[in-house]
Amino acid sequence: MSFYQIIQHFHSGWAYLTVLVAIIFFLAVSFYALNKKHRDSTITKISFYTTLVFHVQMLAGIILYFVSGYSKWGNLNLEEDKVRLLAIEHPLIMFTAVILITVANSKIKKSETIKIPVAILGLFALACVLSMIPWSAWLS
Repeated sequence: MSFYQIIQHFHSGWAYLTVLVAIIFFLAVSFYALNKKHRDSTITKISFYTTLVFHVQMLAGIILYFVSGYSKWGNLNLEEDKVRLLAIEHPLIMFTAVILITVANSKIKKSETIKIPVAILGLFALACVLSMIPWSAWLS
């Protein structure tokens, strides 16, 4: 098994965990925000582990991006939907999701109460992740 295949399998498998923690994060933050609950160790841990999982997924994705041929745009036909998705759209939108989760984590750590904008950041991050998963590869 090549290095590329190892990273690809890790990135694909870790994606399930990423989706799971994104859903848990959104539901937990929404619950805290709607009930105007104060920050406690539970939400702080959920936020930390979500950020950690997202960053590990991003690092695996960056390694995979540069090990694969998708980082060499000059050699690619970007008019093909699948190539454009994997070369440009997927990395940029997933990077945006990581930024949103990181900002939400920072807001949770700095505030005593969880507010609705943090839940909205979590929702946008979850939407980014779900919209850019290559479902054809996942469901086959």
